[in-house]
Amino acid sequence: MASPSLPGSSEIFRMSLRSTIAAGLLAATMATGSAVFARAPRSCPNPRHNPVHKRLKPLGDLISKGEGDYNAINRGRAGDTPGGIQGLTGMTFENYTVGQVIEMQRTRLYAVGRYQFIPTTLRFAVAHSDVDKLDMFTPDVQDRLMAALIVYKRPAVGAYLRGDHDLEGWALNELAKEWASIEYRNGRGFYDHIGGNRAHITRAEVSAVLQKIKTSWQNS
Repeated sequence: MASPSLPGSSEIFRMSLRSTIAAGLLAATMATGSAVFARAPRSCPNPRHNPVHKRLKPLGDLISKGEGDYNAINRGRAGDTPGGIQGLTGMTFENYTVGQVIEMQRTRLYAVGRYQFIPTTLRFAVAHSDVDKLDMFTPDVQDRLMAALIVYKRPAVGAYLRGDHDLEGWALNELAKEWASIEYRNGRGFYDHIGGNRAHITRAEVSAVLQKIKTSWQNS
């Protein structure tokens, strides 16, 4: 009978390390509060300051290639509403408040916007950002909500970009768990064949964008 793996094995060590880092990252991230997303003052004392959602724009642009545009929607299955919100209601999301979009998700809509926020995810992002339910669901607001997901829901990604750890694979896995269009393993997404989902963005593509953002972030 084979001997059981010892606690000091590399796999158990990696799992333990990730668990420890994750707990620390989440605690540190939550401690900062929504100030991370506070609106910039009219006269910024640091001209080099770049808001988080602006830093993450290259990642957002890549994600949108597999998820949709700012007016994209589905009602339970990927691709079931090709005309987006405008095809359904005659108006773009810029004409609706965040609160109205949340209400529409209770009955008519499921995934909404450029990042295909599902109901629980959209409510989480609003709760962990400076976005108010009375704000219009504009492209800028959607970008800020995407940043909230990365900083608070998937803190391993933000921590990797800031240089707090070097486990790129962990960051890639977390992104694949958040967005169905990102490859998780062997060309497949984490949610492939669930609700019509399929990965369209490779890990290599995401890795290249993360490296670009990380370099820019640490040099700013």
